[in-house]
Amino acid sequence: MPPKRKIPPCGNPLYLKWLEEWMQEAKAINNNKSYYVYKKAHDSVEKYPIPFQHPAETVILNGIGPTLIQKLERKLKQYCEENRLPMPLRPDEETIRTLSQNIDQNQEFKSTEHESKKQKKATIPKTYVPQYRSGSYAIMLALYKSCEFESTPSMTKTELIREAQQYCDASFDMPSAHQKYYTAWSCMKTLLDKDYVYKNGYPVRFSLTESGLKIAKQMVQTAKSQGKVIFPNVDIDQLGARKYAEREISLSVNDNLNYSNDKESGIIALNNSEVFLTNDFNKIGKGQLIRSTTSTISSVSKSNSFCDIKPVEWAPGTFEVILILDNREVKLKKDRDYIQDTLQQKGLKISVRNLELGDVIWVARKYNSFTQEEIVLDYIIERKRMDDLVSSIKDGRFREQKFRLSRSGIGQIIYLIEDYNLKEVAEFGIDAIKSAMTSTQVLNGFFLKRTGAIDQSIDYLVRMTNMLKKLYEVYIVKYNLLYLKFLCY
Repeated sequence: MPPKRKIPPCGNPLYLKWLEEWMQEAKAINNNKSYYVYKKAHDSVEKYPIPFQHPAETVILNGIGPTLIQKLERKLKQYCEENRLPMPLRPDEETIRTLSQNIDQNQEFKSTEHESKKQKKATIPKTYVPQYRSGSYAIMLALYKSCEFESTPSMTKTELIREAQQYCDASFDMPSAHQKYYTAWSCMKTLLDKDYVYKNGYPVRFSLTESGLKIAKQMVQTAKSQGKVIFPNVDIDQLGARKYAEREISLSVNDNLNYSNDKESGIIALNNSEVFLTNDFNKIGKGQLIRSTTSTISSVSKSNSFCDIKPVEWAPGTFEVILILDNREVKLKKDRDYIQDTLQQKGLKISVRNLELGDVIWVARKYNSFTQEEIVLDYIIERKRMDDLVSSIKDGRFREQKFRLSRSGIGQIIYLIEDYNLKEVAEFGIDAIKSAMTSTQVLNGFFLKRTGAIDQSIDYLVRMTNMLKKLYEVYIVKYNLLYLKFLCY
């Protein structure tokens, strides 16, 4: 047996060490893009046995460009100053240009040689469309149904498998006889690689990308044209079957109401002012929503101190959805109006006022109303910069805020976390921050959205507002019904 080939040692251990440190820093803050940039450069340096005199010479390595060279140069300068060593001279620009040209010519030669060997005509890549009743087909259909008909843009793996199984011939749990290790869920990797599905958060939630949504619509249209029934219980033109989220249709009052039913129930406002009580997690089938009845559905005992609450019904076109921003929400003390101005520049109609709870809410406001009548929608956002999150954990405000939000009566609570001042976060402890964010999602049941900067947070608010406009002003308009959260004080 021939001896194994001895791998030569790395000729630039300092560069290798620094790149590995930057990799770990990027990994600690979940910056996957930077992590793979540093890893690619790290692997190239590790395999190169000849020492470099200056970081500029690393331009010949794969994965190292001008930005990384400048960072290595600054790090080397700092190292030389700390150890009282002379800084190596930087090669002249002509030498660097020659090195770069040699690399480009070498790559061009390899590319030309590779193409001449193949001698194949260039082909236009075909758009990937999942096969009917395959795993990919079922996953995309389930996500499309959840997004379009149930107003839930993302699903967990468990929810997705439960919903997708009906559209797939193979099992999502058990491998088939001829494929011992693969289930229908294995197709998720293909959808992620094709950028049809996006995953985010912890626990991981899956949602369709723009390209995935486009393909899913084509799949539904193609199936309908072939006479295939895709969603037997859902009809876009009629209410059909819809799964209502907990407390989506509910009344919130300061005092307790004693219902004969132990679980919370949803109150629906109908055209003829009849009120029906339905369990939050049951599906309402087509034809079951509107029916005449004279029986007593639920008995409510209340004292005279309770306010008189009636289900609210606003006709389509009589209201608008408006974002309400807390007047203490600022980018910096020197730039207090940045968030407000940027949201307005992006075409949103907003109102700034003092909010007792949360930083952003949405309301439905009547058109041409002298009393400015408003109804709070079922969504609230608490925005925190990462350094503010650290401070609130230290002084106990974080736990107190979560408690107040959970008692607000609003069903969809979102924590919007911005990466800022990560040095302070590192000093406090990455594990402690991860634990706090995980408990917020798992124990408190809140949705957590993490952004890299304030501009990304603003873009998220724009997308949320447009989604709520579609949900409340467009999707349910056809039925002359409006499901809103009514807060009584």
